[in-house]
Amino acid sequence: TDLFPSMPGQQNVQLYTIGFGDDPGLAVASSWLAKVATAGGGQFYQTGDLNGLQTALTNIVSNILKTSTTFTAPTVSVNAFNRTQTLSDLYVSVFQPSLTYHWPGNVKKYSVQNGVIMDQNTVGAVDPTTGFFMNSAQSFWSASPDGSTVTSGGAASQIPDWNPANAGARKLYTYIGTNPPPANPVDLTSSNSTAVTTTNPLITNAILGVSTATAHDNTINYARGEDLKDDDADGVKAEQRYAMGDPLHSQPAVVIYGGTTSSPNINDAAIFAATNDGYLHAFDVTNGHELWAFIPQELLADLNSMYSNSPTSPKHYELDGSIRILKYDVNGDGIVDPAAGDRVIAYFGNGRGGSMYYAMDVTYKTTPKFLWAIGPATAGLSGIGQTWSTPAITRVNVSGATQNSQKFMLVFGGGYDTAEEGTSYQTSDSSGNWIYMVDALYGTVLWSAGPTGVTPSSNQPNLALSRMDHAIPSDVAVLDIDGDGYADRMYVGDMAGQLWRFDISNGSIANSLVAGGVIASLGTRDDSPHTAAATRRFYNPPDVAAVTKRGFSPFFNIAIGSGYRGHPLNGALPHPTPDNTIQDRFYAIRDYHPFDKLAQADYNALTVSHDSDLIDITILTNGVPPPIPAGAVGWKLTLNQPGSSWVGEKVLAASSTFNDQILFTTYTPNASASSNPCTPGAGNNRLYAVSVFDGRPVDNLANQSNATIADRWTTLAQGGIAPGVTFLFPAPQTAVNGSPPPPTTPTDQRPVVCLSGAEVLGVCKNFNSRLKTVWSEQDAN
Repeated sequence: TDLFPSMPGQQNVQLYTIGFGDDPGLAVASSWLAKVATAGGGQFYQTGDLNGLQTALTNIVSNILKTSTTFTAPTVSVNAFNRTQTLSDLYVSVFQPSLTYHWPGNVKKYSVQNGVIMDQNTVGAVDPTTGFFMNSAQSFWSASPDGSTVTSGGAASQIPDWNPANAGARKLYTYIGTNPPPANPVDLTSSNSTAVTTTNPLITNAILGVSTATAHDNTINYARGEDLKDDDADGVKAEQRYAMGDPLHSQPAVVIYGGTTSSPNINDAAIFAATNDGYLHAFDVTNGHELWAFIPQELLADLNSMYSNSPTSPKHYELDGSIRILKYDVNGDGIVDPAAGDRVIAYFGNGRGGSMYYAMDVTYKTTPKFLWAIGPATAGLSGIGQTWSTPAITRVNVSGATQNSQKFMLVFGGGYDTAEEGTSYQTSDSSGNWIYMVDALYGTVLWSAGPTGVTPSSNQPNLALSRMDHAIPSDVAVLDIDGDGYADRMYVGDMAGQLWRFDISNGSIANSLVAGGVIASLGTRDDSPHTAAATRRFYNPPDVAAVTKRGFSPFFNIAIGSGYRGHPLNGALPHPTPDNTIQDRFYAIRDYHPFDKLAQADYNALTVSHDSDLIDITILTNGVPPPIPAGAVGWKLTLNQPGSSWVGEKVLAASSTFNDQILFTTYTPNASASSNPCTPGAGNNRLYAVSVFDGRPVDNLANQSNATIADRWTTLAQGGIAPGVTFLFPAPQTAVNGSPPPPTTPTDQRPVVCLSGAEVLGVCKNFNSRLKTVWSEQDAN
């Protein structure tokens, strides 16, 4: 019910109730209060003393301050039968901050129709005043409106029965042991030794970190979903607890299996999602039913903490990395046919939760197989940090190396060093300052770049670089420049604000496979003394675009923004004394050797560009930024308001370049912001849209007669930290009964749709998936 219809959006009330006293005669009243609180979207608390009453009131206030939000970009399905199009399905990861170990999370499905996010009732689902879902919205898979309530509906509501003795019980797996041979991955469905049940002899008290049989069984059954703590306050504990952990930084991935050759089915698909309860989930996209879930053996010891769910600070992480999918479709027909040699492998890591990466063979969507796990104990990975970097899947040919037949390779940064938690500049990091190439099937390290002076010699990188002294938590941007299917170029930034370029010589041995070095140093590494203001860090991958402009040589534009993702509230007013506010920037660096392969001697001779070498385009004169001459290093945009102090505006997501426009989001903490940027009022988000050529506004976003700096951005409605931009290229016609959409005709055209989280972005309204091109021909004679 909307209590204030005259106000924008829907105004609701959440009801919390407290039962005070321990008289047995109050049981009926307490049960009624619990039901009232559940119906009112709140929670019931039972207490019998003053301390308990204080705790209940504190928890209620804490819950009121929580907000449901999303931090990762939504996941869209690429049409397996026409990879130039995306399907209308949209999968959004949501979470709710908590003061306890477990943060509630969910994955919800919506549809994008004519540029509007719709629920299952074909009604607009997003409240334009909040940028999040309206309370009246009913996502797909949900039996009733679930709106902005994280714990209602969605995939969490479709988790099967916890009791393994019942038909259709939940399929929850683990694997305890060493990596199997690559040719024989472990079928998790074939043995009790891979099932997370109380009867699995390998899941011992020691593995779980408990001391009694009761604690052992309760921990496992709670992990399976039994409502042992009566979370819904209905007095029944031997029932299903419909709950998921939070996918805070993890973006799900969709695989379209496509049915069979004789009966193609675009709805034959699964979505994979990882959470900070330590689960990799697989859900059927048609009904949200959980097909299975997997918990790595390294995380089994944390299940008892999830069961206890005690107050925890700082936030606890488990599987916090995004998922990447290798779909090897031999004949390219869009259908996963194992008999034809097709293969599907899912890769995921701990993110902020640890230093491991995992590979699961999911060629058969209901029969997962454990392929491998790698981490600091793996040969060649001793320098790995927290696995924030999502692997890029590519092909690289390493002469003399034992590789899979298709040369599939994972490329990722060395990760995050927790020493970077401090606001001051780190002279060097002890982990994460590496780049790795790992065989996608075997899980073996085939190449690495790292610092000089590594001991022992067996741990030394193939490419030792004196400037590689800072962690690389970013994804690595990998390019196939000549279109032969093999990687040719890499770009990445690091925690010192350095921008790296590498060239790959396929067919070479490991020690001469790659040449590279720093092309720009945009932080304070080369300053003397180092300054807090210039302690800029790159957490997100560069956005690389090929650019041509009349009068200019072709170049790769490398767009990247700095921002202290580890502490997003840095810079909030009032500034501390001494002032440690970082003065963040957005950069567009020009690489004028886009197609040239440089040798290591060329890199060693390069002059490294610095912040002062770039043209500052922040100020507009008569609506025009300073000119960018041919041969210029690039431009920079300072993230402050001219005439005012720095307020902590920062870039916390990768940018996207489309149609010669760069789109990126920023986050600015509010003055005296909460210690948690996920709470309401904790900050503001902007979407910038600027020209790739000179950073000028590309639209009249400020609705003024003359172009001003305010035309570069528009304020987003959503709270928390907004993700980057996701592009959708809708199919002109939709699938019917699972059949692939019909082929596109020359007259078909649907506008491109772009999103930040659940917010449709108006700046993309003029983008088109195809543009008319006109040219004239003249006789050469």
